[in-house]
Amino acid sequence: MIKHAIFRSHDIISELLSRYKAILIALVIIGVCAHWIIKHQRAQQIQHAWLEAPKVDDVIMVDIGRIQSDRVYQPQYRIAQVIAVSDTQLTLKQGRYTYSRKRDAKRAIQLDNLMLDDYFQIDPWHISRTQIMPYYQSGAIYAAYRPNDIYVMGGIVKQRAIPHFPKHQRAVFSADNNQGIGFYQRGDLIAAREFFELAAQNKDQWGMYNLATMLIAAEGGEQDLQRGFELLKSAHAQGNIKAKEALDSLCTLHQICE
Repeated sequence: MIKHAIFRSHDIISELLSRYKAILIALVIIGVCAHWIIKHQRAQQIQHAWLEAPKVDDVIMVDIGRIQSDRVYQPQYRIAQVIAVSDTQLTLKQGRYTYSRKRDAKRAIQLDNLMLDDYFQIDPWHISRTQIMPYYQSGAIYAAYRPNDIYVMGGIVKQRAIPHFPKHQRAVFSADNNQGIGFYQRGDLIAAREFFELAAQNKDQWGMYNLATMLIAAEGGEQDLQRGFELLKSAHAQGNIKAKEALDSLCTLHQICE
């Protein structure tokens, strides 16, 4: 009886798939396209928000060919990076190199080229804040990225700041946290993460903060955004002066806080 029901169900399903195959394929294609469109729109919304409220170290992808209106258009993709923001003006450093394809500019970021000493021009580039969105709408600015820690698309785009701690707080650092800082500065990220882990287990707020930043950046081991989020919350609850900023950055870049 059960075997008969199974075979009968199989026959019905096969018949339905055969009869409505074209419709099912169309629905799958529509679903994939809708997912891509939503994802693309979400990315554009994020980029729009970043351009409306730019921050230092944001990476801006520019097509110089659309800015130079005095000549026949030719794609000239270039990478710029924000170095100062005021209420009226955006100041950027502009790459020396021009790419004929967008993927080549993207590849330059992924290969850490922005960290080369002579990658950027010496003279800064000033853009009025009122020009930013018209540039974006015209394609002169075609993408914007905000670093996740020190990374954009997997490439390093800025130096990691060496932690600075107020003098009056140094006395409360645990020995494990100090050990972790020492190993981190020497480049032994695995050992640094182990000592920050010990400090975090002992409720050291700076140990929790330092471990969280390593977990988020996947330094010294695998990435763990959820634990990084929890550690930052705990450090912030203890009054850590940098955990709130790190939380804001994490919540902006990921949906982990929702």
